[in-house]
Amino acid sequence: MRRLRVTAWIATLLGIAAGTLADRPIVQPPLVLGGYRVLAADFHVHSSTWSDGALTPFGLVLEAERQGLDVIAITGHNQVSDSQAGRWFSERVGGPLVLTGEEIHTIGHHVIALGISRTIDFRLPVASQLDAIHEQGGVAIAAHPTPTYAPAFSGVLDRLDGAEICHPVIYAVDDGQQQLERFSAEGYFAAIGSSDFHGFSRLGLCRTYVFATDLTAAAVLDALRARRTVVYGLGGRAYGDPELIRLAESVPRLRTAASTDAPASSLDWLSRVAGVFGLASVVLTQRRWA
Repeated sequence: MRRLRVTAWIATLLGIAAGTLADRPIVQPPLVLGGYRVLAADFHVHSSTWSDGALTPFGLVLEAERQGLDVIAITGHNQVSDSQAGRWFSERVGGPLVLTGEEIHTIGHHVIALGISRTIDFRLPVASQLDAIHEQGGVAIAAHPTPTYAPAFSGVLDRLDGAEICHPVIYAVDDGQQQLERFSAEGYFAAIGSSDFHGFSRLGLCRTYVFATDLTAAAVLDALRARRTVVYGLGGRAYGDPELIRLAESVPRLRTAASTDAPASSLDWLSRVAGVFGLASVVLTQRRWA
């Protein structure tokens, strides 16, 4: 009995230790391709403060670091205070670059506004919203432009800087990827991958690889305006600038990091096996004492 109890404790502690190590942030040296710093980014993230997410702005910063992201944009519904709080925190803990942003959330269309400092009024016509973003020096991205939201952008496609080509909808809807492809084919947009993270999937599930001159907000926004992005969508298909795709293909881990079926590490498996074994041992021990 004593041996079983000791085994249960050892297995449980081993599982906790392995899980803790496996959960540490992914640390990769800076990646430079074609003279550009390649940054992993997620530009559509929600917090629990105002946007029905599961994590606070501070929790989003820590989770983004754990997922190996260099840049995130916290995009509260019709407000920028979440992103400002997240940026303040990340700057003090040495976390990822946080872009101030907003998801302009209204019936008929959603727009991701990046690099703004003041909230854009969701009651404005879509053309005026895009103009207001640019007046603040920001970048405008069409959020999940499926047939439900795409028609609202008719006539203003030339004012968009980017469009989501990878979004969780591609995994939830049979032709979701094709819907986003059809929209992107209508204009000249930066390819954007975003998780639309609320807490129920993986932050960075869909991510954008930005080819920037350095790790600053200005450099990231400039790269988006210049369409210097690569995104991996359903089945690992690459979208974006053809030359940059060729460069990205030389680094297989970029495709793997953006995959939903990335294999678990040995530490992940050790944590799971040891945790199950430890739990089973505890149950058996309790039964013997009963």
